[in-house]
Amino acid sequence: MAELWNMCARATARCDGYINQILRATLDNELLHGPDYRTTVGPASGGRYPTPYWGASQALNARLILSRWPVLSVVSVQTCPNNLWPRQWTTLPAGMAEPEVPPISIFNSVAPAGSADGGQSILVGGGYINWCYGRNGWAIQVAYINGWPHCSLTAAVAAGVTTLPVNDTTGWAITEYIGGVTGATGRVEDSGQQEAIHVTAASATAGPGTLTLSQATGYPHEAGTLVTTMPASVQQACIYFCTAEALTRGATSTTIHAVGGGAQSSDGGAKALIEEGELLLHAFRRTVLSRIVWFPCLLVTGTVTVTSSDETDSPAGVGDSIPAVIGTAGIAGHLT
Repeated sequence: MAELWNMCARATARCDGYINQILRATLDNELLHGPDYRTTVGPASGGRYPTPYWGASQALNARLILSRWPVLSVVSVQTCPNNLWPRQWTTLPAGMAEPEVPPISIFNSVAPAGSADGGQSILVGGGYINWCYGRNGWAIQVAYINGWPHCSLTAAVAAGVTTLPVNDTTGWAITEYIGGVTGATGRVEDSGQQEAIHVTAASATAGPGTLTLSQATGYPHEAGTLVTTMPASVQQACIYFCTAEALTRGATSTTIHAVGGGAQSSDGGAKALIEEGELLLHAFRRTVLSRIVWFPCLLVTGTVTVTSSDETDSPAGVGDSIPAVIGTAGIAGHLT
């Protein structure tokens, strides 16, 4: 039994590794510096941009690209001049930050969807992050909740209850930014007794606690039953990875006998399962911009006079002048 749990843990780790983050909802603290490429302040972020011609009558917005997604809620934002040591953090007033692209399939939904929607950036208003100290003049701390709410029951519950004891309340009782609806819509995955639930409150922001439901449960559920908003495709990918673990069991392949007596190997089957799992997870892969590189190239335009031609299908003959472009302009690329 212990090795079965280890196989499941390795399959989950493979999912997290392929996606480059933990998909279950977590409360994280992230340190950024800006303005720069991950913390932008200007017209693209909203608000007015100060120029010598038009001035600026409004405070600027700052757009912060965070490491994990989808961003469900911004708990707090703190700023400090980057040259101030030791740090003296100033907490921004409540309501001055929000997810730029909040997910629409977790909250205010009849049932959780399987799509990979939502964003990994937030907007910070009020002009608290600006260019007054130059590039990377601010150090910024962001506490935010991201991912898909995911937990299991810590005790058995009877039918008709309106509270569920769970091992993780993270992300379940967030108030949606778009419609103002509080609480995520999930499902209790209990074989033939599966049912959808809508959470209206939680006893804790993160960690073990109790979820309050909008209506009573229709079935009894045992301890350990999964309560989740996680897309089914992610769970199916984890099943594929776990099956591949079972086939290989730490070896490159396991040779077994087919019905006809010929030898066959599980190596190809495990590989196919892993590839199928990665295909299911592809839409959920995290993208993080860690550096922007500019590759300068030479751009030359003009005409070229054809002096000889041995191409039978060439439209240009000897003595013709044709336009030519040699090289390309600068190319901007993102390194992750």
